[in-house]
Amino acid sequence: MRIKNLIIYYPSFESGGVEKIIKNLIRFFISKGIKIFLITSNKQNLKIIKKNKNLKIILIKNNYYAYLPTRLSSSINSIKYLNHLLKKMNNSDTIVHSMQSNFIPIIISKILNFKVVIRNSEDPIESIKYSENKLFSYIIFILRFIFYNFADFIVTNSKGSAKSLETFVFNKKKISHIYNPYMTDEMIKKSKIKFKKKNIVMAAGRLTIQKNFIFLIDAFKKSSLIKKGYILNIFGKGYLEKKIKLKIKSEKLNNSVYLKGWSNDLTNEYKKSKIFVLPSLYEGLGNVLIEAINYGAISVATNCKSGPTEILMNGKGGAIVPINDTKFLAKTLDNIIIKNRFAQRKLNIAKKNLKRFNYKSQSQKYLNLLNDVLIK
Repeated sequence: MRIKNLIIYYPSFESGGVEKIIKNLIRFFISKGIKIFLITSNKQNLKIIKKNKNLKIILIKNNYYAYLPTRLSSSINSIKYLNHLLKKMNNSDTIVHSMQSNFIPIIISKILNFKVVIRNSEDPIESIKYSENKLFSYIIFILRFIFYNFADFIVTNSKGSAKSLETFVFNKKKISHIYNPYMTDEMIKKSKIKFKKKNIVMAAGRLTIQKNFIFLIDAFKKSSLIKKGYILNIFGKGYLEKKIKLKIKSEKLNNSVYLKGWSNDLTNEYKKSKIFVLPSLYEGLGNVLIEAINYGAISVATNCKSGPTEILMNGKGGAIVPINDTKFLAKTLDNIIIKNRFAQRKLNIAKKNLKRFNYKSQSQKYLNLLNDVLIK
């Protein structure tokens, strides 16, 4: 028996890399004749997904609970929608695939006797370590520990996060990593068009503690790049926007560091930036790093336990710096300018290895896995 129906569960549907992954998976699965049911609440971000007769979007009416995070609030609202949908489906040809770490689809799927696959996109241990709300993070960790063991399979987006998951999943055989199906033919084609680089250091991501942009600003100021005419462009939005703006102002960096907001397509920004930095405290993978390399930006990333070090092949494809080591990052930025040929060679190595994230090959791995889970 092969899969005929796939329920993609992603209530919050946040802006960023995940929406592109979902878009690519939907496109691939539909091309294989699979009917997709997408359960989500964010109508705005659905614009990137093309309409198709084999795609049904189930929009959750969100009644936000002020005392709960958005993700949890949207998940609670999704219960009746998932329950209603599964009661109309056949469990012999249908799988539920949650695109975020969530115990609700596991509970409902198991009650109604459906197979369920969970995607875990971050290092669960590191996310607790750097969490601002320790109590809530520990509660989520305990819930994961309990319910992940009832999932039929867990997919992670990096080897590092798969290893971390082994801490609390008893059956290690039901954990596997599949790199994000990210690189499309269109992205590869665009990357071959020649473009002029400018003296720009670029960073992109949510303006949160995790993404660690204050550390990057400090290192950029400490380096010699400002004197050499470089600027730092940070793309993103989030709850730390005011704090970061105050940081820029207090350090008198208004003419050197710019908060540029967020865009779903940063292609032109990657193209004109000489350097890209991912300063995160932890990552699942780091899709923005893949895009930066594809469009020819020399890349630097912190040594997170999962994600960026795999993309940069432990330093063969770009510079790896210790988390929160301002002096080390500042020196690394200076060395990229001084030893540009060496940095370019690393970039070329990284670009050649982006095929690991090809959307067709990784989507096929997803499909093979889902079919295997269905017949077990």
